[in-house]
Amino acid sequence: MTETFGGRPLVLIGTGGLARGLAYALATLARTPLRLVVAGRTPERAAEVCYVTTTRAALTGAPVVAEPVPVDLTGDPAGDLVSTLAGLNPAGVVLAASTQSPWEATHAPSAWTSLVRSAGFGLTLPFQADFAVRTGRAVAEACPDAWFVNACFPDAVNPVLSALDVPVLCGIGNVNLLAASLRGTLRLGADEHLAVLAHHAHLHAQPEEARAWVGGEPVAGVGGLLAAQRSTTRSELNHVTGLAAARVLLGVLAGEEQRVSLPGPLGLPGGYPVRLTGSRLELDLPAGLSREEAVAFNQRSAARDGVIVENDTISFTSDLTEIPKFPVHELDRVRLELDQLRTRLRDRHPSEHPHA
Repeated sequence: MTETFGGRPLVLIGTGGLARGLAYALATLARTPLRLVVAGRTPERAAEVCYVTTTRAALTGAPVVAEPVPVDLTGDPAGDLVSTLAGLNPAGVVLAASTQSPWEATHAPSAWTSLVRSAGFGLTLPFQADFAVRTGRAVAEACPDAWFVNACFPDAVNPVLSALDVPVLCGIGNVNLLAASLRGTLRLGADEHLAVLAHHAHLHAQPEEARAWVGGEPVAGVGGLLAAQRSTTRSELNHVTGLAAARVLLGVLAGEEQRVSLPGPLGLPGGYPVRLTGSRLELDLPAGLSREEAVAFNQRSAARDGVIVENDTISFTSDLTEIPKFPVHELDRVRLELDQLRTRLRDRHPSEHPHA
């Protein structure tokens, strides 16, 4: 192989299903040399992701090499992550790891997972935001000219990051997955522009459905067009989410202009059509739709998802929780309280969950 991989790497933090889907997609799509660093708490899992990624790249002819580094965000990660990132000097960092597994309800159902299902996924925001805040701050300290992309519930976490003055470019998944699904269902050509306004909540059917436009014209019956995606298991969806995210990240690395739909851009709640030129991002809303209207739409969806982040305040919206709204800077305190509740409820049958 004649390619050189001495340039600034892309760092991917996480070794779960989404991280793997993203890494394996990079191994098939990249057309210019890419050094991918996979950071994980378990060295064996990080090495496994790197083996599959590098081998797939060799088979497809993609100029990608992957290497593992140990990073444990479950302890006190500040010094460890900052020094690791400073040594790597990455072009960008992608976080795809949190302390609340999306698989828990399937593999270990309990009173906790039952409560989350009833109260809304938004109840897990403190767990989703924990690593994102730490990672974003580490990126800002260690390599301030690198961009940071958060894959952990970006529809609500990125507004938290914004309120805490933690730089974040955007998220991946959610509205980007919905847009990919609509593009496939509608059989759109590569040159046909699709814009989607949607929230994480729209991964499932909602009273107020996701909105989409093709060539500036509204698309009717969006809910029906998303039926196949909504009936597909999460593990399979990671193959689509990972591929869609890889396309975006490679475009950012190459400095290309992209018109896509992404979650949490500019620290906003929910997902929006955007225009990316390298790592410069701006909203790209359809004619006749104002920023205020788009944000209000996503905040209504956020309420149905269980949490609203507005300015510097977080509010859980379900009547199943007695935790009042609280300022963003108290996120760690609320996370510790919820963690105690989660620990207790994990030992109980799904039918036994009390009010939080």
